[in-house]
Order: sequence, then structure tokens, then C-alpha cells
Amino acid sequence: MLLELLVQIINEPCFNILRTKEQLGYFVFSGIRRSNGVQGLRVIVQSERHPSYVDQRVEAFLAKMEDYIVDMTSEEFERHKEALAAHRLEKPKKLSVLSARFWLEITSQQYNFDRANIEVAHLRGLQKEDILDFYRELIHHSAPRRHKLAVHVVSMAEGGAGLEGNVHVASENEVIDGLVPPPPCKEPTKIEDITDFKSSQGMFPLVQPYISINTNSTKSKL
Repeated sequence: MLLELLVQIINEPCFNILRTKEQLGYFVFSGIRRSNGVQGLRVIVQSERHPSYVDQRVEAFLAKMEDYIVDMTSEEFERHKEALAAHRLEKPKKLSVLSARFWLEITSQQYNFDRANIEVAHLRGLQKEDILDFYRELIHHSAPRRHKLAVHVVSMAEGGAGLEGNVHVASENEVIDGLVPPPPCKEPTKIEDITDFKSSQGMFPLVQPYISINTNSTKSKL
């Protein structure tokens, strides 16, 4: 629930800063990316600017969120918690939505059919310090457990974003266009071969099911 609450907190500032103030592009989105039991924070921007510049502005935004959370009042923090709780506990308006939710538990072999109530109970026990610790451990540009994957899609058509060589990389204290400068980040590693990169990575541990079910028996009990 820490990641979901963090996304709830930064969602509006992300749109206001990157979309409205900096006008990076029409499509600006922040949310959670989940795949095979692994989740992470994602920020998607469709822009006329080169992805390298957009990447700098996203990093500057994320760095700014530490002070944003620190300065948040207890009342504001509680409102974010209750807004997320209400969203998670909202009853499905269609049977297909409820069915898909149950089938996700089955196909993922987790079988936690009361997940919303259990996770909301945990959510309501979280404090602002928990979110700050989570941010500093995993999201901050110098976070010890941070892992970042940046996917740059560049149009080479006429009027596209152009070549990366045309993009000025701002230094830590350099102000461009009157905007907050990006933080100092590690030099990225360019992935030349996706297959080789994937094969070089370790596997995440298998999440244990919430309910232990014997799937070896094929005999019907009906």
C-alpha cells in the first residue's frame, strides 16, 4: 500500500507541474506498473521535446516531491489515505469487473479474495514517516534500492523531437527556462540488446499464496 499511497499523493502535482506549468506535453500520466507480481512507479509523458529533456524534468519533479511530502499537514495526509481507501473499497458497478478481480487472484495463484479490506486496514495504519522512508529508500535519485528503467521513443519524422545531440543536459545547479534544475543522477546504462539484458537479470522470489490450495488433484468433487 505504500506505493499506492505515494501515487495518490503525487498524482495531482505530477499533472500540475509537468503538464500545466512546464507544458511538456498533452499526455502526462503517473501511476503503478504491475507485471507478474512485481510493481513500480511509472511516469509517462508524450511530448514534442526530446525524451532526454523530458527525463530531466521528471527527475526534477520526483526530487521536489520529498519537500512536498515533508510540508504536508497531517490533515492533508489523512485525506489522501481516506481517498485511496474509498477508491479501493468502492463496489464494482459491473459483474464483469468483480469476476475479473477474482480471476486475477486465481491466475496469479494468490487466492486473496478479501484483498481490498485487508490492504485498506493496513493503509489506515500508515504514517507520513512511513511514506517518507519509502520514498527515500526507493524513489529519491540517491535512494539505495532505486532501480529505474527509462524507455525513450523518438520520432525521426519531420517535426519530430530530433536527435539527442541537440539536447542540452542541465547540471545540478543550472537553471533552464526558469525551472528547478534536475538532481545529479547516475550515468545511465544503455540497453543495446533487450534479450541479453533480460537474461542477465535475477529472478524475483515467488510470492506465497494467501490461501494454500492443493492443485494436484484433478478429481471433481461435484
